[in-house]
Amino acid sequence: MANIELHDVRWVIGSRIEDTYDVLRRDWFGSLEGLHIDSYKKIKYIDGYKVNLINIENKKLKKNKLFNGNTSKKNLWFVNIGGYDPSSMQEKHEFGFVAASDKLEAKHIAKSKWLLGCKKKHKDDIASLKIVVGCEDSKSIQAIGNWEIVLTQENNLIEETTNPDWYGYKRIDRI
Repeated sequence: MANIELHDVRWVIGSRIEDTYDVLRRDWFGSLEGLHIDSYKKIKYIDGYKVNLINIENKKLKKNKLFNGNTSKKNLWFVNIGGYDPSSMQEKHEFGFVAASDKLEAKHIAKSKWLLGCKKKHKDDIASLKIVVGCEDSKSIQAIGNWEIVLTQENNLIEETTNPDWYGYKRIDRI
């Protein structure tokens, strides 16, 4: 039994957050009793790239160029870094998304932007989100249903904050 509340980050796709509850419950690895959402965010832009979701089945049927050659060699990466504040007992964490060509670049970008002032910064978890399905440790995420993530470079640098679209306490164990 844990002595503190267990948290995790999940990637799901739905028109509304309510559309994702069944998947969130099905994929939860802990006890369903008390399962809840603390916050969520729709990811639209990262580091000057637009995040596009492409239905893999439709892509196979069409077999045509989807984005006029504007697609990027970069992938969307989720990075969770840890670090230490000498005045605090717990390890600090910050996580979010970056656009990068590989795991090493993603780690460097995250460490340069997050946990400023912390000592001994390190990567706790990193995952590429190209085709979305599920994630364990540092393995690539393979799919969320039939959706592939494609980044397209934007002419105007649009930066999103990591502020959630919603936060609070929403139980989903009994819905």
